[in-house]
Amino acid sequence: MALVLNETLLYAAKHQPSIVDDADLFCSVYGRVPNLGSKDVIFLGASRMQTGIDLTTFTQQYPDRQALILAQSGLGTSYPVFKDIVENTNYKGTVVIDETEATLAFQDKGQATSVKHCHHNFSMNRQLNRSMSSWLQSTFVFLNPQSSSFRLWGNLIAERKLPVPFYTKTLNDRQQLTDYARAQPQALKALAESRIPKNLTESNRLPTFDTWFATTQHWQQPIAKFQRRGGKVIFVRLPVSEELWQFERKIYPQERYWQPGMKQLNVKSIHFADYPELSTFKLPDTSHLDLHDKATFTQRLLARLSNSLDLPIENN
Repeated sequence: MALVLNETLLYAAKHQPSIVDDADLFCSVYGRVPNLGSKDVIFLGASRMQTGIDLTTFTQQYPDRQALILAQSGLGTSYPVFKDIVENTNYKGTVVIDETEATLAFQDKGQATSVKHCHHNFSMNRQLNRSMSSWLQSTFVFLNPQSSSFRLWGNLIAERKLPVPFYTKTLNDRQQLTDYARAQPQALKALAESRIPKNLTESNRLPTFDTWFATTQHWQQPIAKFQRRGGKVIFVRLPVSEELWQFERKIYPQERYWQPGMKQLNVKSIHFADYPELSTFKLPDTSHLDLHDKATFTQRLLARLSNSLDLPIENN
């Protein structure tokens, strides 16, 4: 009865089930890498990749290929994951990597924590627990951390109203859905404003190309090794809002950094600012696509990927 009451109240407030994107969920997907073939695709990066790529659209266009999202929200560069794929698997398909000029320069270990967890802690018991947890979390709203019973009853007791639902949702394949229609307008506006710096400071002044590129050298060895065994790498710079890009391009104009940098790394690349069809989306929080734009954006990005990496669309 308590569970039914909890769920009824949460649904009445438009809360929704969501999978907890923890290290075990990452490992449950990462464990599929050894079974991938040369035609399959892995998407690496951070939250922009999780919110921007629609796997349903990928499957519709490439019904005979698999795609995995191994991007990790809020954990910096995907370099540790790419390096581990190169060094500890035989995968030789396509890797699409979401990075920025700033994150390319880092060897941050944030994403390495999840990879180590997969190698050392993701036991059979944890795999079974993760499978059961995923089913439960996709079924019951109160297991969503943003919609917990504690938050529900705390809000009812303290404020005498139902808690406001969160506007993001994670799926079992690690896609994230961002529905800005569910967001509180003032909170969303404040978030967007906080992400756009007002002025250039000494810490984000324009570096020279040589200074910047020297900090990306750690990518060269794993990229070369992956390419030698037949793998394909493409870096993508995913969209940001026009306001944020106006600031970022003052620091890293793509023609002076991204394009020559990708040439030096010997990889294909796509920068959203170079393609009108990728740069016209509205991003209310400055950084992530709305779920209603995921399919369209994915179709357009796949069209660019097909041109760059010999991935012809198999089913339009």
